[in-house]
Amino acid sequence: MLKKHLSSLFLLLMVLTVVTCKKKVDSDEKECPGFNIVPQSPYSDPIWHPSGNLIGFNHTPIKSIDYNYGYDCPMQAKYIYDLESTGFWLINTDGTNQRRILPYELQTPAWSPDGKWIAFVEGAQIFKMPFDGEKFDETKKEQLNHEGRNFFPAWSPTGEWITFVQSVCNSTKSCGVWKYNLNTKTETFLYQYGAFPEWLNNNEIIFSVAAINNSGVKTGDTLWRYNHLNNAKEIVAFLTTKSNGTSRVKPFHNKIGFMFQDTFRQLYVMDIDGKNQKQLTTSGCDGFSWSPDGRIVYVEFDYVRIAKGKGVLYTMNTDGTNKKQLTKNHL
Repeated sequence: MLKKHLSSLFLLLMVLTVVTCKKKVDSDEKECPGFNIVPQSPYSDPIWHPSGNLIGFNHTPIKSIDYNYGYDCPMQAKYIYDLESTGFWLINTDGTNQRRILPYELQTPAWSPDGKWIAFVEGAQIFKMPFDGEKFDETKKEQLNHEGRNFFPAWSPTGEWITFVQSVCNSTKSCGVWKYNLNTKTETFLYQYGAFPEWLNNNEIIFSVAAINNSGVKTGDTLWRYNHLNNAKEIVAFLTTKSNGTSRVKPFHNKIGFMFQDTFRQLYVMDIDGKNQKQLTTSGCDGFSWSPDGRIVYVEFDYVRIAKGKGVLYTMNTDGTNKKQLTKNHL
């Protein structure tokens, strides 16, 4: 009987010891402060050159990270960037010869189909600048439009047109999707409230439109297929999202890649008719581009932490296989 009581007492003491130790460990754990700082990805806006040999991107190298509240609080850390090295960079598709070729970034850059020009945004207007395969000729930079606020240029397959989004809604110029004729240097309005236009073929573009319910709350994005010659249009897909942002789409032959945000943005792919949607990333995506043969370059970033393998460029196949890290942060 005595042994039985002693055994029970020993067991009780062990339980109390474990509970006491757990409470001590829990009390030693520090909570992150109530504010959040979303770090800026050191790499952004990757665009695969039509030659297939080069990838362009914006880059501001990160020098160091001060985890003032501990490593487990990355959104309260202090991020120190090398601002003197900010610019538009190139890298060979095998990961070699990463170099800066412009001392400033190009907002939403887009290569022409022949790779001899790049379109981009500066001061809320669309510009183009020639590229000889190694460097840009900044003396021949040309502004294409002069009114409104214009963003997201995209070249037609023939190089004759550039579509873009005009974001100011007023009596002077309608907001939505426009096209610019590079031969006649004229603009034509296409569709109100559309965003992120991209070309499916010489005649058709695809863009997204935010879906708003009767209470004024966004319920998702509707993807439209639109013929810019006869104005015929049809719905491709409806994407339900909790985000206030609009889904950006980029087609390649019979596939459409798109970034879709729930907790944070991920990269998906689907058929050209909106079917067979497949998620390709799980660690976040902050921009992507197709290669001429259907591979994808993207920024792997979850808007929480920057590391040697986070906030950098990766490549992968169309189906999400064969993921390879292309660049890194030197931390």
